[in-house]
Amino acid sequence: MIKGKKILFVILLVCVFNTKATTNPFIRIDSSSLSKSKVLIENGTASEQTLAAYKKLIQNADKLLTIKNPTVIDKTVLPPTRNKHDYLSLSRYWWPNPETADGLPWVRQDGNTNPETQTDAVDRKRLGFMGTGVWKLSLAYYFTNNEKYAQKAVSMIETWFLNPETLMNPHLEFAQSVPGNSNKRATGILDGRSIVMYVPDAINLLSKSNYWSENHQTKITAWFTDYLNWLTKSKLGIKGSKQKNNHVSWYRFQVAALALYLDDKPLVKEMVELAQNSLEEMLNNEGGQTHELARTKSFSYSCFNLQALTNIAEIGNRIGMHMWYYKSENKKSLTLAINYLTPVIEGEKWRHNTLKAIDVSDLVPILSQSAANYKTNEFKNLLSKVVKIIDKNNQNDKIQEFWLLNSIHL
Repeated sequence: MIKGKKILFVILLVCVFNTKATTNPFIRIDSSSLSKSKVLIENGTASEQTLAAYKKLIQNADKLLTIKNPTVIDKTVLPPTRNKHDYLSLSRYWWPNPETADGLPWVRQDGNTNPETQTDAVDRKRLGFMGTGVWKLSLAYYFTNNEKYAQKAVSMIETWFLNPETLMNPHLEFAQSVPGNSNKRATGILDGRSIVMYVPDAINLLSKSNYWSENHQTKITAWFTDYLNWLTKSKLGIKGSKQKNNHVSWYRFQVAALALYLDDKPLVKEMVELAQNSLEEMLNNEGGQTHELARTKSFSYSCFNLQALTNIAEIGNRIGMHMWYYKSENKKSLTLAINYLTPVIEGEKWRHNTLKAIDVSDLVPILSQSAANYKTNEFKNLLSKVVKIIDKNNQNDKIQEFWLLNSIHL
């Protein structure tokens, strides 16, 4: 018995000295599901889809090892401040005005992306590339324990957030700008999800690496704190908090996520309460999302908004709130909103306008979270049907993250 205790003590001692504790909570990752996926991958018993997703992850991570780190100072169009450290993007659905000689001010064509807004002249593509790149590299590091992935991920974080010569200032004052319109646009806060969806959880995965130091953690915590303060205290941030559609849902997700990461539980609670109270106004009596149904891409935007809301519900779980089971006075709830979208899985026609063909893969993040939170098999069965459709259409590359993080719920 004494010998057994000694062995256990040695094992625990080795664990203590060979790992660094993750001090911040995960925002989107279910650590239990992730660790189970790792075990299944390591012993070769993961599903065919999960193993394929893992192989693709490593291929993508390997490609990232040799790319130049993205930075905001690479843009060629400057914000009004003339400071390249200030993030700048152009609103994607706005086009040159055909009725003016200089095309200004640009005019809106909802659902019709202007390719000029998606070039490397501004920062949006680079921000998205940075977020997903750090995410892929951190997952590759987690699954393989190979420090080369951690080293590259940390260098990308340093370049975008920490190095004085290349960092992004922690605000989005000039995001989704419109040429010819000098007004700052609160809708640009949406761009920040490319940071909050990926980087905090990636840092938690990287925290065990020798390439991630206390100095890194101190500096990134300061950056996140400054960005959260901008979101909640600046004029544009406060304006963003008063929006009504998917923009306010993603705003609240960002605030709730950063508050959770920074251990501001009262602010997390406030955001979750605001999100669940918003269901009364956002949903009609059938569960349709009124603001999103008015869009030209009504199905995809309905999924987009609902993904933000279910992400917030997941954050609520972390502090003992139960948005998943919340019902408004008029019985409006997440389940009502989900059930409004899912008939398309069975082939029912979507009865609203949409410039974009219905893509059931948009439902995967929502259904995987629902399957994990509700005790019935309803959402698990729906998720299984969606996955079969995706597999039949050879679209599994679109849900690689699902196979790596959530496949145990299937």
